Amino acid sequence: MDFRKYLEKQQFSHQTIKGYLKVNELLLAWLKEEGIKPENTRYADMLAYIRFAGNKGHSKRYINEQLTVARHYFNYLIKTGKIKDNVATNIHVQGVSRRLPHDLLDEETLQHIFDNYPEKGITGKRNKVILGMVVYQGLNTEELGKLEPEHVQLRDGKLYVPGGRRSNSRLLPLAAHQVLQIQEYIQKTRPLILDVSEKESDKLFVSNGGSERINNAITKMLKTIQSYAPQVKSMKQLRMSVITFWLEKFNLREVQYMAGHRYVSSTERYLLTNLDDLQNDLNEYHPL
Repeated sequence: MDFRKYLEKQQFSHQTIKGYLKVNELLLAWLKEEGIKPENTRYADMLAYIRFAGNKGHSKRYINEQLTVARHYFNYLIKTGKIKDNVATNIHVQGVSRRLPHDLLDEETLQHIFDNYPEKGITGKRNKVILGMVVYQGLNTEELGKLEPEHVQLRDGKLYVPGGRRSNSRLLPLAAHQVLQIQEYIQKTRPLILDVSEKESDKLFVSNGGSERINNAITKMLKTIQSYAPQVKSMKQLRMSVITFWLEKFNLREVQYMAGHRYVSSTERYLLTNLDDLQNDLNEYHPL
């Protein structure tokens, strides 16, 4: 089994495999130039490779992307019995300057947005719970509107998200502080909203007005967010930011499940690769 076959077994798309193989060529070319066989690569060699990449002017983010591919490659060598340990496992370049497309937000900004949302009245308490499910579970507006009280498993600290025409169902963990917040909403806030609006509903989130849909409520919630976080453009932007952050912590298949994507290619769109840096290196090692 070669590295390509290994990546195919990991169910990466053709495009991702193509990119990973090109990135790995750079590491293999450097190892060959240094007289190091891949199976003899040591931790110190990987640090030297990082210094080499840094001296060439590559961004910290791009170097981390190279290390991601290296970890896959060394896992492949472990799988094929050529090595026992992955020398790239615990190597990360700190202080990455993120260049996120579409004005995506980092984890700290997402946390700031959630922490500073005002819980004023029953509407504010409801909106805080909604915002938490966007920031921590990455739900979109359609999914929020489909939720019912029984989908919340407070005892287990889980949230079941039903599937739709374009998304898969999934069971997601709740953050510890969400559990009490949601419990209060279900037991106290939601009944008050139903009473004030004089209607019955089987949905978890209920609007104050006559409509059964919560779209207007979310639009107003977005305006409140923009009053203290003007960089927020839409709820979709928040979800995209969450998925991009997940990809820094979890593997591709885990994020596909968490995001409810039917196809892994939908998740792969969030993988950021500096193609200019890659092409420059390939031209140097493999000139046309």
